Amino acid sequence: MRALIIALSALGILLTANPAKADRRVALVVGNGAYRNAPKLPNAPLSAKAMAALLRNIGIDVVDGYDLTRDAMTARLLDFGKKAEGADLALFYYAGQGIEVGGSEYLLPIDADIKSEMDVKLGSAVNFDLTIDQTMSDAKVKLVFLDASRNNPIPASSKTTGRVSVQSGLAEMKLPEGLLIGYATAPGEVAPDGKAGSIRPFTRALIAHIAAPGVEIERAMTEVRAQVNEETNKKQLPWGSTNNLPGEIYLVPSAPAPAK
Repeated sequence: MRALIIALSALGILLTANPAKADRRVALVVGNGAYRNAPKLPNAPLSAKAMAALLRNIGIDVVDGYDLTRDAMTARLLDFGKKAEGADLALFYYAGQGIEVGGSEYLLPIDADIKSEMDVKLGSAVNFDLTIDQTMSDAKVKLVFLDASRNNPIPASSKTTGRVSVQSGLAEMKLPEGLLIGYATAPGEVAPDGKAGSIRPFTRALIAHIAAPGVEIERAMTEVRAQVNEETNKKQLPWGSTNNLPGEIYLVPSAPAPAK
């Protein structure tokens, strides 16, 4: 086991929480719930704060924000993008409203006032694919967790114009190399906010599994899917995709056995 850990460390893919040995790991955590023009999601900021606490506890440098306007989200993204340059691990977690427009994903700041798909495209929402490309592309390993959304806030009369359509939920993202993405539910579906005053089911499962010592991240996501599926009586099934991860990824590796 010791030889394996040394070998993985040399490859730069062992992501340890030990500050003395730590690779450079950064995260952006956003929880939006106090929407002004869309259904509120009170459990989203609560869930995001719990995730930020977990990540800090395992030694990850966290940029976080809650109930962010468009300008505030942009500022956090810029900060995160600078920190993620050349990072060994960049992690993005979002809880809040998310929608699909013409096959592209958008995340909603709390001041989004969306009456048509044009409002989405002209800046009321945050283009998720572009966000990942601009903030995380330089990191060796990219992990994304989206706990979104509940429903589509765009009026029904504005959901289709020409060749572009607006759908509830999120589409499946085209993955850049070295990225794992976990969605709270399947493409095109929506995830409920959960019981009042509680952490959302997907986030609760993430917290329970992704930082378990010695559990590889893809194995952890299998456990996440099983937990959410069971807790929601099969009404919510998380979805995940990966593209060419550089080996096995551990947020918290098992400690080597003491020398005899």
